[in-house]
Amino acid sequence: MRHLLLALLLLPLAALAQEPPRPEQRQELWTSLGVKGRVPAFLHPIIGDDIIRNLRLSGELGYRSADAFFAGRQVYTDLGAKYKLSDLVSVGLEHRIAFRPDGSTRNRSGLQVDLSHAIDRLELGYRFNYQHNYLEWGDQREVFRNRFEAGYDLPKWKLDPVFSVEFFTWAGYRGLSYFGTRYKLGTEWSPGKGQTLQVAITYDRERDVAWPTYRTILSLGYVVNLNKF
Repeated sequence: MRHLLLALLLLPLAALAQEPPRPEQRQELWTSLGVKGRVPAFLHPIIGDDIIRNLRLSGELGYRSADAFFAGRQVYTDLGAKYKLSDLVSVGLEHRIAFRPDGSTRNRSGLQVDLSHAIDRLELGYRFNYQHNYLEWGDQREVFRNRFEAGYDLPKWKLDPVFSVEFFTWAGYRGLSYFGTRYKLGTEWSPGKGQTLQVAITYDRERDVAWPTYRTILSLGYVVNLNKF
């Protein structure tokens, strides 16, 4: 009887010890300055008119107080190109170089396929992104990202909401590992011709790791579209 009572007393402590660790909570700030436009004029003689008409180039300089899933502050620069295959489908390439406080540099390249379709005031989108991180074998080098997006054009209102959810999958030595989810709610506003201010709240959730981190991120961006000038 005594042993039974002792077991009943220790049972709540044993259950508490087996509880999974609570994720670490972080707050971060991401900022960026971007520019996009058509192919420069000096390349027009060697590129066909159809390509020029549907090709867009972009560049971005940004700062992140910590990089989601690859922790550490960084300043980065992105270079990208996107080609519109049809009204529904676009394909793109991008390369990022990230500079960290310890002096290290990280590179990644990505291939993107975008689908978009409008139904009245509702804009639906899907993006597949294959991302290669230039890391050592065993790290998260090959990543597949799937993003689903929905935006709504509110009548007589300039700050139209856009919501997206993105799933991150690592293809590595363990096979496919679904290791993170990103939720994002944002909007944008044009202060002038060819200018866009972007504001968003992002919530990142790590998974499939021993000590996951959940991040709440405030994103601020400013983009200049050279085609509008």
